[in-house]
Amino acid sequence: MDLPFGNELPELDVLIVGAGLSGLTSALKILNKVDTLNVKIIEESPVPGGQLCSEGKRFVKQDQSELMAFLNQQNVTVDEAKEYDKIESLSRCWQLDRGLTSAPAKLELWRYINMLDNRMKKFDSRYKYRKRIPTMESHICKNLFFNLSRKFMYNLVTLASGVSAKDINFDEFMCLCSASGGVTLLVELFNCSYLTMPKSVQSLSCRTLLDTLLEKLNQNEIQCDVKAIKVEHFKNYVQVTDSTGQKHIAQAVILAIPCDKVNALQFEPQLPKNFRTVARGKEEKPKGQITEFFLSYDNSHWIDQGYSGQFLNVDPLVVGHESNSLEYSGYMLHTNGQADNVRDTVLDMLAAQFGDEMLNPVDYKQLTCELSSALHKPQVKPWNRIIWSSSASAATSNRNLMGGAVESGLRAAINALFIIRPQVVGWQDLSDVHERKNHSRDSPNYFLSLISRLNLYNVTFYSVFVVGLICLLGYGYNHSA
Repeated sequence: MDLPFGNELPELDVLIVGAGLSGLTSALKILNKVDTLNVKIIEESPVPGGQLCSEGKRFVKQDQSELMAFLNQQNVTVDEAKEYDKIESLSRCWQLDRGLTSAPAKLELWRYINMLDNRMKKFDSRYKYRKRIPTMESHICKNLFFNLSRKFMYNLVTLASGVSAKDINFDEFMCLCSASGGVTLLVELFNCSYLTMPKSVQSLSCRTLLDTLLEKLNQNEIQCDVKAIKVEHFKNYVQVTDSTGQKHIAQAVILAIPCDKVNALQFEPQLPKNFRTVARGKEEKPKGQITEFFLSYDNSHWIDQGYSGQFLNVDPLVVGHESNSLEYSGYMLHTNGQADNVRDTVLDMLAAQFGDEMLNPVDYKQLTCELSSALHKPQVKPWNRIIWSSSASAATSNRNLMGGAVESGLRAAINALFIIRPQVVGWQDLSDVHERKNHSRDSPNYFLSLISRLNLYNVTFYSVFVVGLICLLGYGYNHSA
C-alpha cells in the first residue's frame, strides 16, 4: 500500500530502533558508505549503549574477525587481560577449585564440554530439529554426576540461550552454540576464563568503545527514552510510531533489538511466520536477569590476600575479576526482581574470600539487564524494508556475543543500503551478508568421539557389566569343572 501523502520522499533514509552495539555499528557502517544519508536512532533506555554500558570491560578473541576488524577501523585498542600475568604467582578464588570433589567435577566438566564441541560440526542454523529429544537439563543430568559441574552447565545454558536448561532441548542448544563459535568459546567469554586461563582472550574497555562510537555519530540524532510501539510497512517506506505518539517515516528500518522485543511490536501487515518466536507453552515464564557490578577501592585487597582477583561462585553464579589495581567488576545471574539484593550478595561473597575490607568500596555501580531469549534461528534476509539486527536475533556467527552484535550490525547496514542506495553496495559487501557455516572444524575420528562420550555413569555401568560377566563366566567354569 502507498503512503497517505503519496510518493513524497520521507525526511529519513534509515531509522534504527535500538542504540546498542548492533544499532551503533549499523549507523557507522551506513554513514561510512554514504555520509549524506539521514540516519536517526531511537532508544528506549535513558542513555545509548544498551548492554554495552560505559563501565567495566568485555572479553574478546582474536579469531572474532569481524569484531577485531571493526575495532581496528575505529582505532579502539584491545589489551591483554591483566589477570593472565598474575595467574602463575597468585591464586584464583573459584568454587570449582574448592572441596574434595573439585578435581573430579572439573574433569567431568572438561570432558563434557569437549564432547559437545566434538559433536558441534553437524549443527548449524539449517539443521532440522529431531523429535523426542531430551532437554538440556536431562542431557546434563545423564552425563554429569557431580552437582557442582551440573550447576555450572545450567548457568552456561541460561547465559547463552536466555532460558533455563529445562526449557531448551539439546538440538536447539547445539545449534545456538554452533552459531556462537562452540561451547568452549562461550565458557571463555562468559566466565572470563576456563578451567585453565586462555591466552587468546583479551580485554576491551566498554567506556572507550562507547565513547568512540558516540563521538563519530555526534552529528546524528539519537533520541533516548523513546520506545517503538508500532511498525507499518508500506510499499516504498516504513512508518514507526513510538511511545510518545511521534511517527518516524523512513525508506528502511533496522530493528536492532532482541527478537522477543521485535515480536512485541505491532506490525501492519502482520509479521511473517518465519520471523516469529515459537511459543513455549501457554503460561509465560519469568525471565532471568544479569546484573553487572563495578567496584572501586583504595587498595587491592584481593592481592593482599594472595589472590589474582578471579572469582567464580556457581550457585548463585557470580563472576568477578580485577579491572585494574583499584577496580573490580563482574556480573551476577539471578531471577527477576532480585536486582536490589545483588550488592549485598556480591559484597558478602567477596568479603568471605578477600577480607572484610571488600564490604566498604569507595564507589559501587550496577547495571541490570534482562536475558534475551535466543530460541530461534538467526535471521539473515530482511523482510522487504525491515531488517533485523542485534546479537541475539540475527547474527550469523558469534551469536549472542559481542562479535555477533557487530556482525549483525554490519549485515543490517549492507541490507539497508542495498534497499535505498544499491549503487554503493559492492560484491564484497554482498558476500558478507550471506549466512555461513561458522563452527568449521575437522571431524574427530571414531575413537576420539567414543572416548569423549565416556563419563562416570557409563564407565561405572561398563565396569560393573564386565566384572559381572567375568564373575559369571568364572562361576560357570568352576561349576562345570
